[in-house]
Amino acid sequence: MDDIKWFAGVLLVFGIIWLNGKTHQTERQAPHATSTPKMMVIPASAKNPPRTVPAPANTAVPPPQTNGVIYQTPVADTTSTNLSPLRGALTITSLSRSTSVDREYVVIQASTKNNYDVDISGLAIRSGVSLSGQSVGKGWKLYFLENVGGTDPIRLKPGNRAYLISGRSPMGVFASGDGFEENLCSGFLSKGKTFAPSLSLQCPAPKDYPLPLQPNALSDACYDFVKTIPRCTVPTSIPKSLQSDGSCQAFVFNRINYSQCVNNFKDSPRFFSGEWRVYFGRSTTLWRTNREIVELVDADGKLIDSRKYGY
Repeated sequence: MDDIKWFAGVLLVFGIIWLNGKTHQTERQAPHATSTPKMMVIPASAKNPPRTVPAPANTAVPPPQTNGVIYQTPVADTTSTNLSPLRGALTITSLSRSTSVDREYVVIQASTKNNYDVDISGLAIRSGVSLSGQSVGKGWKLYFLENVGGTDPIRLKPGNRAYLISGRSPMGVFASGDGFEENLCSGFLSKGKTFAPSLSLQCPAPKDYPLPLQPNALSDACYDFVKTIPRCTVPTSIPKSLQSDGSCQAFVFNRINYSQCVNNFKDSPRFFSGEWRVYFGRSTTLWRTNREIVELVDADGKLIDSRKYGY
């Protein structure tokens, strides 16, 4: 029994010695290991977000997309150097052709989207075929019968129009390209004259003029007569029953005319109509009878708008 215990103890000692030597061998071999250590995977949400690096100046950057729609920045049209900066601010809205030069005209209009007045003095209307044309001059914002030679720039407010008429002014005092803006009293100017297109006859009614006060107040009979006088009409006579009524005659013959209408109503908010008449004073028509291109150009000859017919 003692021999068996002695033998087991010897085996235990040799086992411990063998295991200790194996451990030292493994530690000596560790520096020569060729296996790749495992890496810990970091979730994408835990990484730092990617930085946005500006693209080089000569690199095209695609526009951003939202729900499949690509938003593009508008780019100015530079495909034609012949287009005017006023393109879109003014348009040719209609053209009247006639064998009579006084009835031939082009209508241009300022866009209602404009946020400024457009000065058309210096612009020109011309044929894109023959290149003959006429320039717009200056005019009278408020025209009086004694005016000679326009001095005011012709400016169109948003929505305003101008009639560019080939012929001469019926009033005979306009230089080529000059004009005037119609007003509440302009209908008086048409007496004995022919305007194309016709002037508006919406003058204030004579009964709405400021009436004289006492002791020159109008009699009932005179006032009844005044109510019958048509708008924009200068009276040339009165009933016989009123011929001895001095106050009535003074009012009828001195107060109902263009100049007095202007003096009485020029401060009205609707006095100016927003429509200009420009006369080129030609003796022959400007436009061809067929196959014509009507162009509106700026002072540099650049195209604002055009219309054609006969093609």
